[in-house]
Amino acid sequence: MTAPHRSSAEETDIHRSVESIASEVLQRNDIDPAMDLFDQGATSLALIRIVAQINERFAIEFDVAILEEASVDAMSEIVRAQTGDAQTERAQTETEERLTAKG
Repeated sequence: MTAPHRSSAEETDIHRSVESIASEVLQRNDIDPAMDLFDQGATSLALIRIVAQINERFAIEFDVAILEEASVDAMSEIVRAQTGDAQTERAQTETEERLTAKG
């Protein structure tokens, strides 16, 4: 089964939310989404707080250990992947439940 199609509006909302969380934690309005947050003044603790808020906002389990680059762009891609996976799993479970109920 393929992942559900995500509209550009949904992708923009994800990116905007991740950028907003990073801006709030770092207390900066001038975050460059392509630049590593450590190069923009983030500490390890700040990054952990950002990821914790992302996990809460999107109901995912994003672990900082999987980050190759701590940028808003990179974190947004991880959120997109994980929320897409969650949608696919829900759709598969619903399909299996319908088939079981018919059988």
